[in-house]
Amino acid sequence: MRALSKLLRTPLGIAVVFTIALSTAACTVVLALVDAALLRPPPFPDVDRLAILYMTEQSPRYGLERLRWSFPRFRLLATSVRPSLFSELATVTRASSLTIAGDGEPEPVEGEVVTPSYFHILSTTPVLGRTLLSEADDAGTGAADVVIGADLWRRRFGGDSGVVGRRITINGVRFSIVGILPTAFHGLTGRAELWITPGMATAVSYRDYLRTNQSFISVVGRLGRGVTLKRAAAALSSVGADIQRAQPIDSATPNARFAATARSVNDARVDPTERRWVLLLLAGVGFLFLLACANVANLLIVRSLARRRELAIRSALGATPANISRVLFTEGALMAISGGMLGALVAALSLPALVVPARLISPRNMYGSIGAFADPEVDSRFVAASLLVMLVAALLCSALAAFLRPRVDLTRDLKDGAPNATLANRTRRLTTQSAIIALETALALMLLVSGGLMTESYRRLRAAPLGFDPSGLLTFWIRPSEVAYPPARAATLIERVLGEIDRVPGVIGATVDGCTPVSTGCANSTLYIVGRARPKPEDAPPVLRHYIAPEHFITLGIPVTRGRSFDSGDRAGANRVAIINELAARRFFPNEDPIGQRVWFGGGSSYDRPDSAAEIVGIVGNVAYQSLDEHPMQPDFYTPYLQFTYAARAVLVRTKGSPAALVPAMRTAVHRVDRSLALYEVRTMEGHIGDASAGRRFDTTLLSAFAAIALLLAVMGIYAVVAHAVAQRTREVGIRIALGATVSDVVTMVVREGMYVPTVGLTVGVAGSLLLTRALRAQLYGVTATNPAVYIVLTALLAIAATMACYLPAAKAAKVDPVSALKS
Repeated sequence: MRALSKLLRTPLGIAVVFTIALSTAACTVVLALVDAALLRPPPFPDVDRLAILYMTEQSPRYGLERLRWSFPRFRLLATSVRPSLFSELATVTRASSLTIAGDGEPEPVEGEVVTPSYFHILSTTPVLGRTLLSEADDAGTGAADVVIGADLWRRRFGGDSGVVGRRITINGVRFSIVGILPTAFHGLTGRAELWITPGMATAVSYRDYLRTNQSFISVVGRLGRGVTLKRAAAALSSVGADIQRAQPIDSATPNARFAATARSVNDARVDPTERRWVLLLLAGVGFLFLLACANVANLLIVRSLARRRELAIRSALGATPANISRVLFTEGALMAISGGMLGALVAALSLPALVVPARLISPRNMYGSIGAFADPEVDSRFVAASLLVMLVAALLCSALAAFLRPRVDLTRDLKDGAPNATLANRTRRLTTQSAIIALETALALMLLVSGGLMTESYRRLRAAPLGFDPSGLLTFWIRPSEVAYPPARAATLIERVLGEIDRVPGVIGATVDGCTPVSTGCANSTLYIVGRARPKPEDAPPVLRHYIAPEHFITLGIPVTRGRSFDSGDRAGANRVAIINELAARRFFPNEDPIGQRVWFGGGSSYDRPDSAAEIVGIVGNVAYQSLDEHPMQPDFYTPYLQFTYAARAVLVRTKGSPAALVPAMRTAVHRVDRSLALYEVRTMEGHIGDASAGRRFDTTLLSAFAAIALLLAVMGIYAVVAHAVAQRTREVGIRIALGATVSDVVTMVVREGMYVPTVGLTVGVAGSLLLTRALRAQLYGVTATNPAVYIVLTALLAIAATMACYLPAAKAAKVDPVSALKS
């Protein structure tokens, strides 16, 4: 241990430990991310026996799509597959519009609407009280019972053990608390704090929850004894077709084929796009790990060459080549393990502070119906990953150095002043070292180019035109119960809310919409134009729909380019009107004037037939309502909320000063309209835009960090090899200077010879980057995977860094005293 401690205090030992620590920390962190995102099962007992069931629709236009269920279709499903395939089935729906009122301020709470068997399927039992009962549940006549989570219990009720039996108000309906669930349980959505039955959902959220045939309910099941997931999925195919015939989907596409299937909970929770990106990130850190191991192996080879006399003495004292190899291997492994332990410690300390964007929950994951469960943790799996990385690093780094140990020649190596290597041996060693340096340079350039493309992509993403002014905008949601505020009453409610907000000092303007810009929650519909042939439903073009206030375009700073905006006269009973954006005007009216045209839409709004069509009265600028990296500008069609709207709306407020400072005043204004209303998702628009790009920012930061570390390691490797080569040629340099060589002659010679191998590595790296970055294409925005500027700049950067790594030992060598060098 004393020898190891002494070795670790040497410059070489410090370099080895530092290099291994950096690479193992990065590798361990990414492995923890991959494990959390893709491998670690959700936190439910016997999760491998749980499955998420879907309807599927296969159509020529959209391919294979997974669909959720309606409650009537769920009843048919339960009859068909229980107990032959599944011992139990349960429904679960994310309820994001629940507000608890009563004691204190109204509080928005995430919940789940579940059938009572849900808790048994997920193997959870209450810490107090009981769970929900099944009596008369699907008839809508069950008891007004609610189960709450431990976090809500402590936050709202102070952890009072007498809370069971207490009555609380949820969306204006009185419920009785019947149970408290454990702290760690947040349901399949991963965020729920209370649970109610489908029967009570008809009273607090959606009156037609039990009757509608819309697909918005998720189904989870526990596989029956001896039934595999593959067998269940195969049997469900015919079951789904039977259910479609018995209870057809309202919006079914002609010629579509329907079936059903089942997937594991772990598979269903992951967005396929994120799966690909996480694996790509793993490949990136793998490149970095290989580069670090190559660097350390090179350092250890340099060290063994410098110890030729010591190794010769060991051999003279009876050490066999195997003994010498074992010594070199052990020393290298101990240094690598020391670095690995430090890297694991760094990873463990940094992991809790690592902010991982919650992006695995997306529309592709059924609107967040299954939680991501993707927070990395320092646990036994983390420790196992750390040990694995550490052992692989120790093996790769030390085995190569031991295998390429110098061949001992006792006659030569025991003489004082003997050269460190024969010409043949030095050529063989330098060939190996040169190959490693070329590999390091190539890997470093590949990571640099990947990081550079991601950085440029992110820069262009943040600089992309939004079509509106985000500064000074405050956004929040109001989500009143559709039972209390159906569409017939929604416009009156929103008009009163906007009126109270306009009275708040510091408010310039306010509007509402069904989504905020730079999001993925905007309403979709299909477009029909009066006077044109009516397309089939599957052929009607998709558009985005907005029910907005007259001040919408002024509040958001959206220009009206033609026609007029809405005014207070555009309300129920007046002629129906619409405004479209420039993209819609170009796409649907390329050779005619859109103003005066009449349009109507598919779906369930009141504009769903030709005799309810709206006249286009204006054209406005394009706005990025969708995610910035997924076609943000879409055809937008706006109609006045006073002619039709839903009660759950996003409110957007333009303020004079800091938007965040007006949040208390906004809450008071809303409460003046309805004391039971809460504000959801309160944030500034600039903060919202930052959140929307958080995932890409995280990816870019991580990959750029890998690239920076790769650059540092490559430069270290080049410097170490060139410095060692110069040290071996001290006598030669002295002779050259004695014969008249100038400082510039010596520097030029060393740099030219030192840059030969990195230049080969740069060439290989450019070719490798062209292959590697093909996998990045789907992640790039506004930049191609072969962007010449990125390649040229980063290749030049690495070349300059490599040149400096060669120059420093060259400059030192040029200052050598010829007399001292000749005596060396």
